[in-house]
Parts: sequence; C-alpha cells; structure tokens
Amino acid sequence: MANSNYPGVDDHVVERPFTSRRRLLITFAILLGLAAGLYAGWWFWLAGEVRARLDGWAAAMRLDGRTAGYTELSVSGFPGPLRINLTGLDATDPEGGWTLAVPALLAALSPWDITRLDGNFTGPLRLSVDKGPATGRYRLDAGSNAVSLDRSDGGTLQVSLSDVRAAREDTQETLRVDDVKLTLNRGSIPVYGRFELEAKNAELPVSMHSAFGGHVARFRIAADATGAELPEGLNAERLKVWADDGGAIEVRSLDVAHGVLGLLGEGTLALDGALQPIGAFTARISGFNAAVDALVRSGVVRREDGSLAKVVLGVLAKPSPGGGPKQVTVPLTVQDRVLSAGPIPLIRLREIHWD
Repeated sequence: MANSNYPGVDDHVVERPFTSRRRLLITFAILLGLAAGLYAGWWFWLAGEVRARLDGWAAAMRLDGRTAGYTELSVSGFPGPLRINLTGLDATDPEGGWTLAVPALLAALSPWDITRLDGNFTGPLRLSVDKGPATGRYRLDAGSNAVSLDRSDGGTLQVSLSDVRAAREDTQETLRVDDVKLTLNRGSIPVYGRFELEAKNAELPVSMHSAFGGHVARFRIAADATGAELPEGLNAERLKVWADDGGAIEVRSLDVAHGVLGLLGEGTLALDGALQPIGAFTARISGFNAAVDALVRSGVVRREDGSLAKVVLGVLAKPSPGGGPKQVTVPLTVQDRVLSAGPIPLIRLREIHWD
C-alpha cells in the first residue's frame, strides 16, 4: 500500500541550477558587453584627451611667449592602439631664437599603457636658429627614423635615425651620418638630466674639418647635467644664471674615433664668466704620434712643440688592456678657449656668441 506521505515521481519539481550552460552564456555575454562598452568609452575618451593635451600645450607655449600649432589632427585605429596623425606641426621661441617645423608626425598610443608614445616623423624637418653659436637655417632628412617618449620616471625621449643628412641651407654644407641614437632623460636633484648620443660614420662638412680630416668613424658620449636645473633656452641670460648656480656637465664617458685619433675619456664641463667652456678630463689616447703629426701639418701645433709632445707621450704610453696600439693617459683641460694636453696647448677654440 502506497504511503500518501511521499509524493510520486511526477510530483517532484526539478529546479535548473544557476550554473546551467545557458545562464552562463547569458552572464558572459552581459559582462562582455559591459567590458566592450567601457573599453570603447575609454578609447574615445583618450582620443579626445589627445586633442585636449595638444591644445593645452599650444596654449601653454603662448603664455610663455612662444607660439605652437598644427594644421590637422586625426586619431584612428579603434579598437587597437590609437594612431595619431599630426600634420603641419610648428613651434617658435622668439626669446630663445629658434623655429622648428615638422611636416607630419605619426604616433601610436596603447590604451593599456598611456605612459608611452611611439612614432616617427615625415621630413624634412626645418630648424631656424637666430641666436647662439650656430645661427642659420637647417634642413634634416633621414632614410628612416623612430621616436619614443616614455613619461614615467620624469620622462625619457629616444630618437633613432639612419642615413641622416643635415644641411645648412645658406651654405649648402651637409653633414652625413649613417646612424644616430639619442636618449634624453629628465631628472631632479642631484642629476637634473641625462644625455646619451651615439653616431657612426659621420662625414663632416668642409667648414667642420679638423686636423684629423672630415671622417668620424665613431662618436659616443654619455653625460649628466648636475648642480642646477637645466635652462629652458640657450641664451646668454639663462646660461649665466645656470652657470652661477653651479650648473655643470659631468661627462661619464666619451669615445671618439676621428681619423688617426682614438680617444676614451671622462671629465667635467662648465662655463666661465664669459660663458665660454671650461673643463678638465682624463683621456686615454691612441694613435698619438700620427695625431701630433697631423696637428703639426695643419699648423695648429708648432713643429718643436710637436716633437716634444711625441717624446713625452711615448714615455707615458702603455699597452692597451685589450691589445692593439699603445695608449697614453693624459689630462685634458679647456681654459681660456685653449684645449691642452697636460702643459702642451693643442687647439685654440672659436669663441661662442650666445646672443
């Protein structure tokens, strides 16, 4: 006899659990839609922020007495990285005495890492300098280029160029370099900035030829700006304030292969009361006999001084740690616009007119 206290099989109600496949799919679709909406909102907000930041930069330049602007800005690439296409970019600093014009700049900004910009420019870049030691109109072309800006840790700018041609338009003289790499780091106390430059296979214009010729196989320098915050412009007034506050350039390493001369060194550069460079270096020189002969032939060093220098340097020379030609370690000084090796004056430098 059936027990009426127990319902039959047909009376059971079977509840579908929350973890059923259909409900999981619906939940996933809702979450995915929300994420997509949030991401789209974030992406287009960044696109608007790009324009706002550029307009803010132009406004800040105007407040500082400079001018800056662009012809056209477009942002594309959704849903991937933002592709920022900027044309007709120009900036002018009347007080600093320079004007820069860039035909076009293309940059990529990742929505998930907004501290870094990567891109390249379309040349030629045109730079006009009306003040300082290198006044003139310049044109820069490069076979290829890459530019990156990382805004974390104070900011780092990296530039890589190949097949570089830098011409001074009023003289048509051209500097040619196979490869150039530049890194700039903005810092704070005690190192206000770091600078690294490497250039390979440079052919100098005739006006820049030295006693060692016009070919520089290698030039590398790594330096720190210390003592005072870097000036915003290279004019006499700002440089004097920087120098009076103790500003200096600590050259951590210098590596030059120029004609017969090889040089490795480190030291400190500053500016004297007349805003001319002064400095003290320790340099390891190879090819010194041929270098002295070249200085004598060019008339930079008198023959008797050259003969004395070769004797002294020959006594001081030691074998290179890694083999190769002998090296001599000598103190180099720059004072009163004269570059000297120990007590021997080598080159008289041109006076720099900052304004």
